[in-house]
Amino acid sequence: MSRVLLVTTSMGTRWEAYSQTLLKLRVPEWQRVVVDGRKNWSPTGFIEHVIGYDVDYIVHVDEDCFVESREALLKLIQTFDADLNLVAAGIPDGGIYYRENNPAALNLFFVVFRATALRAAWSKREEWPTLAFCGEYATTVREQCPYLDERRIDWNEGEPYYPLFWSLMKQGGGFLYLREKLNSQRWSSLVFLPSGELMAEHLWYLRQWFSDEVMAGHDCSNRSRYESAAAEIRKQLGRNPRFWAYLCVMNLKRLLRRLR
Repeated sequence: MSRVLLVTTSMGTRWEAYSQTLLKLRVPEWQRVVVDGRKNWSPTGFIEHVIGYDVDYIVHVDEDCFVESREALLKLIQTFDADLNLVAAGIPDGGIYYRENNPAALNLFFVVFRATALRAAWSKREEWPTLAFCGEYATTVREQCPYLDERRIDWNEGEPYYPLFWSLMKQGGGFLYLREKLNSQRWSSLVFLPSGELMAEHLWYLRQWFSDEVMAGHDCSNRSRYESAAAEIRKQLGRNPRFWAYLCVMNLKRLLRRLR
């Protein structure tokens, strides 16, 4: 059985407790690490906290990304086991409602990394500032995601964490691009495997989750979006005593971390 580690960079919001509870329920056999993102945060800072773990895969999951399906997670890992060329999987960072950058790169809200490839890229992080997007990197995402909105793509637009992905591609590794669908009921992103199974939901705008204002492009406030997701989770799992027990424990852990 593959060894998997889940890592979340957290701002310590109540949504960390929900996301960690779902991970504990869905894949209790996987290790979990929560990195305090309130101090000295950087997009790739989580790597140094987990790179030394003896695992096969490292999965970065944001605290506002709620995993829906154990079966889909396991199928994704099995896809990596069957294709040793794969080094990362996630949502394209362009061509979708919320992201209009370079779709060859992945958005970090949910990414699976092959640990050996991530270690190799991390060992060469000094050269990351010299790395840039190459046109050939677009081939795979174009083949896997012909449905992307060309109006929401900027191949020349970048994020500080993109060199991580260019380093992985420079090694010759392949990417698996997951599918994203906008859930306009609460303006979230639903994440699907390429074969169609729903795996997770990401809510976006975590730092403004408590806002009662309606953002441009939405028809409801961020607070109502998040509360809607929480209500649906409670409706689905509320009769499971382990859900409430884990939720209490996860809340206690995050509150104690905030006191440090």
